[in-house]
Amino acid sequence: MRKLLPVVPILLLAAYAIALLSCGSSSNKLQSVTITPATADARNYPNGQVQFTATGTYSNGRQVKPLTALWSPGPPWTIQPFVIVVDNNGLASCGSVPAGTYQIWAGAPSDPNTPVSSMKQGTPSVSGTAQLTCP
Repeated sequence: MRKLLPVVPILLLAAYAIALLSCGSSSNKLQSVTITPATADARNYPNGQVQFTATGTYSNGRQVKPLTALWSPGPPWTIQPFVIVVDNNGLASCGSVPAGTYQIWAGAPSDPNTPVSSMKQGTPSVSGTAQLTCP
């Protein structure tokens, strides 16, 4: 037993270091989402369809473009009075909404290990917005 006593602090230190390293990898969180173009007028695009692209910036400085995101005409899980069409890839069109400017929303989980397909109301996430003007 006395031979094990000097080893115990080394094992504890090694376990602490492993715990810190594993926590460090999970601390890389999504910090911001930027959508380009930031504003668009559907009249200036073929067939009135605008391709929006999301870029994600993580806490370690890494940028991902295109960012896989949940796209919607405003924050998801809220009722929108008029709905423009935005597909899963950020392609938006006005459809039959009244003329005006509408919000395009793209969001992704703040934890890069959580897939977008698993997002639900309450999932910690980061979002960005853009504006689409419909004629």
